[in-house]
Amino acid sequence: MDYNQFFESIKTGELQKLYLLEGTEEYIKASAVGAFYKRLLPEGLEAMNLSELLNPEPDELIAACETLPFMADQRVVLVRECDSLTTSKKGDNDKAEGILEYLPKLSPDTCLVFLVKGKADKRKKLYLALKKQGVIVDFSPMNDEQAEKWAARTMHAMGKTLQRSEAQKLIFTVGHDAALLKQEMEKLAAYVGERETVTDEDIDAICIRSLECSVFQMVDEQAAGRTHEACRLLNTVLTGGEDRFMVLAMLLRQYRILFHMRCLLEERTPSGALASLLGIPPFAVARTQAQARRYTKEQLKAAYDYLYDLEYRLKSGRISQDGSAEMAMFQLDAILNASQPDDVAIGG
Repeated sequence: MDYNQFFESIKTGELQKLYLLEGTEEYIKASAVGAFYKRLLPEGLEAMNLSELLNPEPDELIAACETLPFMADQRVVLVRECDSLTTSKKGDNDKAEGILEYLPKLSPDTCLVFLVKGKADKRKKLYLALKKQGVIVDFSPMNDEQAEKWAARTMHAMGKTLQRSEAQKLIFTVGHDAALLKQEMEKLAAYVGERETVTDEDIDAICIRSLECSVFQMVDEQAAGRTHEACRLLNTVLTGGEDRFMVLAMLLRQYRILFHMRCLLEERTPSGALASLLGIPPFAVARTQAQARRYTKEQLKAAYDYLYDLEYRLKSGRISQDGSAEMAMFQLDAILNASQPDDVAIGG
């Protein structure tokens, strides 16, 4: 099941006796554990009815599960980072066998929850057994739609209104990580003060920018002829610790989008279809159109081909990453400002 279904089961109280919580969305995972505790553990008696174990041996796990709840209907046993779900250390098989042997005998008064950081190893016997029982909860990162709705709900809980277009901009600007989004929304709520509605300008003024957003702005500046500003943004990204190869990968993606946008514009594709065809948020369509219209299809294809070739040479070790992103910005400027694309050597 996904975590939305898990939250719904907590809300309704229709809970199972056994779960595995896995996935890279750690903030929402931690929130789910908190909601789970709140639902099952009586206030004031939490410590008496909860055992949190770190990679326990089977005997330790069994002892915790067999302890009767105190003035409560259920006891909760949370197992963190169980080797039988995450590693291949010697002795894991014996541990897994001991746990697997006990699971069919799990006390009816106990809810046993396995919690791993990130993804579990799907090859493990214990994982396969839990999957067969349908008790795995997936905490994968939110997609765009999920993130937008979650952001709007979270801002509403803070007493602020986040319209859909602003929610899309927030996700594009910050990214999909829930912990980082929550941090930036708290900053937004403080920034707007008594005002209820969050605007695009608020997001631009206060929120940190994801690599995708930063590269989009770099290309926007370059497309507008402000290469100096584009280089300044690149320097900010690199000094912030981003890997040059990742920056170049995002540049390649953005110029691929621009080339395809130019092709779609020449084919007179309806504007309403552009976002889904290009895989970009709807609010970014107009700016991407403006970027693409500044150049011919041939110029954008030449820019894309240059970046594609540069990526190949980097991956094959023919050139060093050092200075590669900076070199790419100047080479792209030459390509995009050439009267004919052939005036610039694509190989760089």
